[in-house]
Amino acid sequence: MADTVENEGDIETICQTTPVSVGDTVRLVFRAYDEATPPFNIKIRSPSGKIIIERVLRDLPTGKPQSASPVEFSASSAGEYKIEIKQLYGKQRGTAVLRVKP
Repeated sequence: MADTVENEGDIETICQTTPVSVGDTVRLVFRAYDEATPPFNIKIRSPSGKIIIERVLRDLPTGKPQSASPVEFSASSAGEYKIEIKQLYGKQRGTAVLRVKP
């Protein structure tokens, strides 16, 4: 079975909900390989290509104590959700593909 999330770039996307099926609440946290200075821009596209989340994060949700809350959304359809996260004032970025089962 393939991984739930495939990552590329300096910022890794980690799904706290695995495996993910349609109707599940997806919780995403992130890990930067080097020290990453906020703020960050996150964009999540549904399998149909529609942007379902686009916002600026003041802190990177890491899942550790005292970190920001995970980014949450409901997986409304099966397929590949595309996740982009990047520093607003830096060069660090990451892309990921989240696979949701029917």
